[in-house]
Amino acid sequence: ATLIGVFALLDGGSDGPGRRLWFGASIFGAAIGPALGGALTELFDWRAIFLAQVPLVLPALAVAGAAALRSRPEPGDADAPAEVPSEPPDSPLRLRPTLALALLSAALTAVIFLVVLLLVAGWSVDPLAAALAVSVLPVAAIAAARVPGDTETRAVAGCLLVGAGIGCLALLPGDSAWWTVVPQLLAGAGMGLALPALAGELLPERTRRDVARVLSIRHAGIAVALAVIAPIVAGNLGSSIREAQLQGTAALLDASLDPGDKVEIAPTLFAGLNTDDPRAELDSAFDRVAPDFKGSGRDELDRLAAQLDDVVTGAVRASFRFAFVATAAMALAATLILLLGRARTPAEREAAEARWRPLLAAALVAGFTLLAYGAAFADSEREQVAILDPCNAEREDPGSGGIGGFLQDRTLEALDNAACEFGSSREELLLALVDEDERSDYERTYGVDPGSFGQLGPAILGL
Repeated sequence: ATLIGVFALLDGGSDGPGRRLWFGASIFGAAIGPALGGALTELFDWRAIFLAQVPLVLPALAVAGAAALRSRPEPGDADAPAEVPSEPPDSPLRLRPTLALALLSAALTAVIFLVVLLLVAGWSVDPLAAALAVSVLPVAAIAAARVPGDTETRAVAGCLLVGAGIGCLALLPGDSAWWTVVPQLLAGAGMGLALPALAGELLPERTRRDVARVLSIRHAGIAVALAVIAPIVAGNLGSSIREAQLQGTAALLDASLDPGDKVEIAPTLFAGLNTDDPRAELDSAFDRVAPDFKGSGRDELDRLAAQLDDVVTGAVRASFRFAFVATAAMALAATLILLLGRARTPAEREAAEARWRPLLAAALVAGFTLLAYGAAFADSEREQVAILDPCNAEREDPGSGGIGGFLQDRTLEALDNAACEFGSSREELLLALVDEDERSDYERTYGVDPGSFGQLGPAILGL
């Protein structure tokens, strides 16, 4: 209701400065939100996101009140009938642009919400740094919104660029925020081209009812996308972090560290790892145990920390990949829907032929960027630690040497024997032995209490 009131105050239905302000505000507001939210969170607190809106609303109320006072009749005209300005008739709702706008809005959840979540919660990037990284989105959107041209051409090219930008996010080869800049430039440019062409031109906004319909379409697309994709991302992230826990435990068992140190630090490093901020939690865990290690042991711990950082960040990237692929497909579906409109008259066919040159240029930019990111992704090293079958695994000894090394090798063999008997991996068994929550999960999954010597002892001995 507030947005519709602003549309009326700006006279957004008539060509002129008010309409340009309406378009500019709608694009800028959607694109700048993540950057402002990240900056406020870093500088103050997440609650500042809501508090900062109060001083923005107060001037708006003052302007609205002034506009209402100006519209009141003069005292001498109290008996004069009030003139109610007439609005033009509502515009017909066209199917193709409606579907395209809903799909495009759904796709933009990837760059408006998911990128920030990936940077802050997945890669533990400071909110202010994440805000700077996503600031390229509004800059590109505002710049592209000024590009002139045929309405359908801008809509199709914009949807195509959004799809390509999000597709590149699915092929991120590393965990640096810099890798997200080019995809955001593409998606931002596509947003600036497509949104004004769809919401305002192909779907006219001449009346308050027009605006209400267009806003409903946009917000419905965003809401449905978040409702469908957010649980999938959460589920993927949970399973990916669980796999990272097991890989981390496997790397720890294979590390050249004292066996007593391994058992001592295993629960600190992995048992408490969760999906809230896994990279920061892992870094914090290593910081807690690092003072206890000196010399070659500290070097081995640092190597392990770097290896497991790669494992965790790779797991986070993998958990977001489906969401990026799905939202990129939505933008490309919007592109196809707009392209499939039939040109019925000679003038329409001529206009359609004239659109191919700029569309070809957009397709080349999109394709080249996707190929570049695909090549970088294929060439990148994604750290993986194999979880071997304990019943027939051929393992290399950690090589810590001496009596301690001999005892460690025999202990790991015993752990393999027990895990094979119980039907689990030795990594799952170790975590269950050092963490109470893991122990309960293990008992529910395999029907064995690993803390019971009556069950664990015979399994270790292979009886």
